[in-house]
Amino acid sequence: MALYPFTTVGLTALTAAGTTAATEIKASEVTFQVTVTAINTNVVVRFEGSLDGTNFFNLDEDAEDTTITANGTTGYSLSGTPVTHVRLRLVSLSGSGNSTSVATVIGAL
Repeated sequence: MALYPFTTVGLTALTAAGTTAATEIKASEVTFQVTVTAINTNVVVRFEGSLDGTNFFNLDEDAEDTTITANGTTGYSLSGTPVTHVRLRLVSLSGSGNSTSVATVIGAL
């Protein structure tokens, strides 16, 4: 799915480590809205980008992942990211149980 000039798209929720589908963007500013439900201890996510839609890399300038420790919705805005595709990677879930869900909406301008 392509996002341009400005729109949002909701991605399939993740309940285990893995990635969402890649979304094509025509912008250098992107926002990830992440909603976590039924968290146990924490979830670790990575915001990824690509120039070719095949090879993805961490969009954090320090190549660090983001740890979320509470249920709720948080937003992460990235500027100056000249990529053509973005996706969210659920790196890990910590704690017992398996009902944690990580839902993502991506917006680009």
